[in-house]
Amino acid sequence: MSLAGLLAALILTALVLAFIAAPFMRRRAVPERQAASLQRERVLAYYERVLRNMRDLDEDHALGKLDEAEYQHDRELWMERGVQALKLLDSLDAGSAGVSASSDAAELDAAVERAVQAAVEQLRTTQEAEGAR
Repeated sequence: MSLAGLLAALILTALVLAFIAAPFMRRRAVPERQAASLQRERVLAYYERVLRNMRDLDEDHALGKLDEAEYQHDRELWMERGVQALKLLDSLDAGSAGVSASSDAAELDAAVERAVQAAVEQLRTTQEAEGAR
């Protein structure tokens, strides 16, 4: 084989390998619109989980598995989480929540959980401050 043929084969092989490896080398970027939609889906799933937990709580109370004080405490907690999830949905619909285009599902779930927990904690501290007055 001639030197020119060998050089052409090497260049062609390098180009084919680069073409095949390119999708694996770069991180899959999710457009902002897709990321916002994915985060909205995650918040909806969280809200559905809240509703399911409240339904289970009501059922356990009706069957006598929970005493009244524990039932009221747990129901209030899940009610607060549901309200905060709905508020987060409203802010996502308004477009005010920042969503990273490179976020994956685990990061979005963690962000939803942090946002809801922060809102619940803020509500609790506000209620405690008002109760102390």
